[in-house]
Amino acid sequence: MRGNVRTSPRRGECGAVRLRRIFAWAVAICSITTATTAMSALSAAQAQERAGAVLYIAPHADDEFQFWAQAESRRLDYKIFATMTLGEQSGFCDPALYSTAIQEDLGEAAPEPTPAGRWTESCEAARVESAVRFYETMSETDPTLPGDFGEPETFVLDTGGVELCRTDADGPAARSNCDERLRRVLVFHDRGERGALVFFNLGDGDLDQQRVSLAIRQLLENRGDWGLAAQLPVEGIVGAYAHEGGFYPCFDYPHPDHIAVHETLWSVDFGSGPQMGATCTLDPRRSLTREVSAASRGAASTLGPHGERIGAHNRFYGWLHADVYPFSRFSEQTLFHRLQSYWVRFNDSR
Repeated sequence: MRGNVRTSPRRGECGAVRLRRIFAWAVAICSITTATTAMSALSAAQAQERAGAVLYIAPHADDEFQFWAQAESRRLDYKIFATMTLGEQSGFCDPALYSTAIQEDLGEAAPEPTPAGRWTESCEAARVESAVRFYETMSETDPTLPGDFGEPETFVLDTGGVELCRTDADGPAARSNCDERLRRVLVFHDRGERGALVFFNLGDGDLDQQRVSLAIRQLLENRGDWGLAAQLPVEGIVGAYAHEGGFYPCFDYPHPDHIAVHETLWSVDFGSGPQMGATCTLDPRRSLTREVSAASRGAASTLGPHGERIGAHNRFYGWLHADVYPFSRFSEQTLFHRLQSYWVRFNDSR
């Protein structure tokens, strides 16, 4: 996740239009209880029939909470959290910016290793380590989540003979990195068999539908070899938040990596149950809105009386933000919010 928080309406938007959109947003929120109850009942009924695996797709480590309402407290699901990139483009991996952003005095955990620059292996390793510690801590509050990990296993992505490259550096200094290392896939298995973390290296800022499709297909086809509970049916795929604007007061987030995940899940039927994308409540495609529980919100975002990073998100990802990650309780004007909406595709694909 990268980008500035935008909390104001679009320039030139008139007051009447804003009021109509706010009213529509309020009406949509009023319908949440009924829709959520119905979906929860359906999910509960399906869970009683069989346990299955659910695949969650995030472009970068620190995007996970964008689909948390779908992931938390699902006792009979085997949860596979797949991250498409290693987040190596983050400016906070630059030593000068990192040194000003990390606030260990407030409880932010310094990653290991310390990042030595953008597009470096140390930056990649720091991003992965922070994510693993985030899940370990969140699973203490929600024991249905994977969180007891050993050393990762490494597998190789089959690109069908096509060279996999990413763009490292900006502007005139940009270069194409086609190292074989980009085909490596890291898999952290939960010792309690509650799920796994899977990290691809498809290029931070380089994602497109072809790359995301490749990763998802490879994961689905290699669940047996990669130790991802191949005996269970995959019952759905959920993608992180993206929003290209047009629906104030929702958070505008047209990040190209996030758009690539959305375009893939919207357009490509992987034959693995419904495919969902986190979106704005006012998105006309919205099919479902769910609430992140108070327990999960507290475990992720709680701050102490002096700004101490008690919640896991700000504790382990805090070095990737100049201040703290904002969480909205009653609106969608920040990237992370309590009420999470989703569109749904291919609900009858099996």
